[in-house]
Formats: sequence, structure tokens, C-alpha cells
Amino acid sequence: MLIRKIIYAFVLIATFVFYIMYHPWLSWYLFVLVLLVIPFDLLLSLPGMLTKTVVLSTPSFLEKDTHAVATITSVHLKSFPFKGLGAKLRVTGDDLNVTCRISVGSENNDRNEVIIDTSRTGVTVFELKNANAVSLVGLFSLPIKVRCRSSVLILPPPVAPASTLFLPRGISLQAKPGGGFSEEHDMRNYRIGDPVRSIHWKLSAKLNSLIIREPLVPPPHSRLIQISQWNDKAERDIILGRLRWTCEHLLAHNMAFYIKFARQNDIAEITTISDFHEFLHTALDTALPKKIMSQETPSHFSWIHTVSADT
Repeated sequence: MLIRKIIYAFVLIATFVFYIMYHPWLSWYLFVLVLLVIPFDLLLSLPGMLTKTVVLSTPSFLEKDTHAVATITSVHLKSFPFKGLGAKLRVTGDDLNVTCRISVGSENNDRNEVIIDTSRTGVTVFELKNANAVSLVGLFSLPIKVRCRSSVLILPPPVAPASTLFLPRGISLQAKPGGGFSEEHDMRNYRIGDPVRSIHWKLSAKLNSLIIREPLVPPPHSRLIQISQWNDKAERDIILGRLRWTCEHLLAHNMAFYIKFARQNDIAEITTISDFHEFLHTALDTALPKKIMSQETPSHFSWIHTVSADT
């Protein structure tokens, strides 16, 4: 925009000098015409500048070393012309802090794509601020209140720990307290105190003995995964790779668990892969206040596994 202002100032001075040195009416009209560019530029561009908005979007999860882009999309609320939009884009993450200027054109839904560096793992945050709408000729700019923020979780491929023998591979069922309905059940002989409604009458008549249909449910889980602190990029990749494999293994066997960083008090329960990604998003995004709140946990854990770079 500065270059356009310099060019316009040069043209304006040139026409003024031409008017001083050459008096016929043509030089006067030429000078007035150049002078009127300022109000016309503002008049034509202002509606578009006031109705502009920007959207920043990134994938929520990526694998390391895959190609992906962050998209900055400018949207016209109304079809008014103006030159475009400039803004400051800040990219932060673990050992990453880069700020650059980006520009977006004036067409509807015009896009600007920024390549995401997926060679580093962890959470990369894209933040858009200090946006300015530029007039059609480029002589004026109008600040736009924009505060867009989006983050992407980048994880290495899952890597199995050195030993997987200790990992649970299934859920043992237990009798449902108080009875009732359950998709899983077992058959056993009647014991004194069993509710009559639980008797399987057809099977009892066939075997000539009272048989109970006992509902089975998974016991309340008390599994915990602790994440060790890493000291460099290499350890970070190893730990996150092993953590991803372990969590996906447990979830594939329908086993919920608790998870926490060894040096933090916050703990979260993980029941789906989305819970796992959300936990890492919040825990690794150092620019955000912590949202993972401590919750009620078992009084003791029957299975604790620490994910580290050594084991």
C-alpha cells in the first residue's frame, strides 16, 4: 500500500507542476481529476471495507510429515469492491514462534493458504490479528477487529512400546450389582436370595434345576497412563508415538482409562479417540489457560503405565 501512496503522491505533484507551468484548462481538469481520486476511492471502497470478515481454519489433527495447509478465507457480506485485506499471522508451537504478514484478495470467498510445518510434533497454533482492509486504489486502510485462532495437533505414527505383554487385552466382566438387564449374561445355579425374576424358567425346566440368568457388566475401570516429560524433539517424538499406540490399543479393546502428564495435577478420562486428541490439544497448547479440570478418580489405580522415551 505504501508504494501505491508514493505513486499517487508523485502523480499528484506532477499534475500540479504541470498546471502551474501550463495554464490552459486541460491542465486544471487533469489536476482536479487526480485530486478527486481520493474521495472516489474512499466512497467506492468503504462499504466493502466495512462488510469484510475473515475466517481462519486448520485441520484439528495431522500425522507427522503429511502435507496440509491452514486456510485464511475472506468473505464479503455484501458485493462491494475494494482492494483486499492484510493481516498479521502468528504461528507458535513447541520451540516455534514465527510472525508474518499475509494478504487476501477482494473476491468473494478468496483464499490464502499457508503450508503447515508437519515436521514437528505437538500443537501448532495459528493466530490471525491486526487485520486491515485496503481501499480499491490502495490509498486508505481501515482496521478490522479480527481475532482468529486455530490449532492443529501433529502426532508421529504410533510406535509399539518395547514390551506389550503387560498391556491389558480385554475386559473381564462381573455380576451386575442388583441385577437387571444387560447385553452380556451368564447362567448359574440358583442361590438363596436370588430374585425370582432372574430365574430362566425354560432352561430350569429342561435341566430340572433352578437356573439364574445373571447379568454381567464391566467393572469400573481404574487404569492410568502417565506421560513423562521430554527434554528434546527426539524424545518428544518417541513419547508421543508410544503414547498414541498405547491409547489406540486400549480404545480398540473398549477400555477407558485416565491420562495425565507426570508433572501436572490435571487428569482426564479418555473414552474415545476424540477425548485423547482434545486432552493433548489442551495440555500441549501452552498459550491457553488449562481447561482440563481435575475430576473424581479411583482411590487407587489397579494398572498404571508410564510412557517415556526409555520404555
